[in-house]
Amino acid sequence: MNAKVDLDPQRIEHRTIPIQVVEPYLPHRPPMVWIDEILSFSERQGHCRISLKSDGLYMDRQGLRASACLEFIAQAYGFISVCHHIYIMDPNSKPLSKAYLASMKDAELPSETLCASLKPGDVLIIKIDGVRQMGPIVKFRGQVSFGEQVLAKAEMKVFKEYQS
Repeated sequence: MNAKVDLDPQRIEHRTIPIQVVEPYLPHRPPMVWIDEILSFSERQGHCRISLKSDGLYMDRQGLRASACLEFIAQAYGFISVCHHIYIMDPNSKPLSKAYLASMKDAELPSETLCASLKPGDVLIIKIDGVRQMGPIVKFRGQVSFGEQVLAKAEMKVFKEYQS
C-alpha cells in the first residue's frame, strides 16, 4: 500500500530530525557539517539549529567567524531541502550529485563585537524562506539569529543536481 504524499506547499513539518538521518543525501561530511538539527521544513521554508562548539571550524580565537553565517544559511537550505524530498515528496530520493553556491546578494554579516560575544554552547537558529525552484537553480533567503537578535541574512541561489 502506497502512502499518500502531501504536496501542499504550505504544509510545514515540525519535528526535530538529527543531521545523521539526512547527511547521506548531501555532499558535506564532518567536520564540514555545521548544522545540528532540522527543526521544521516544507517546500518553501524551514528552520535549523546549531549549538556552537569550541572546536567548530566556524570559530576562531575571537569567537564566531562572521563569514561562517553564510555557510550556515547554505547548509540549512540543503538539509531542509533534503528533508522535504525524503519525508514529503519521495522517500526513495537519490542523493545530490552536485551542489554549488551560484550567487549571493544583500548579504549582511554580524560585527566583530557581536561575533566575539558568542560562545560555545550558544544556540543559533537558521531560518530559510522564499524558496523558489527554477530548474536546477534554487533561490532562497536565509537568516541566522541568536535569540531575538538577527546576526546575518542573505539571499542565495544554488545549483543542485540529483544522482540519476
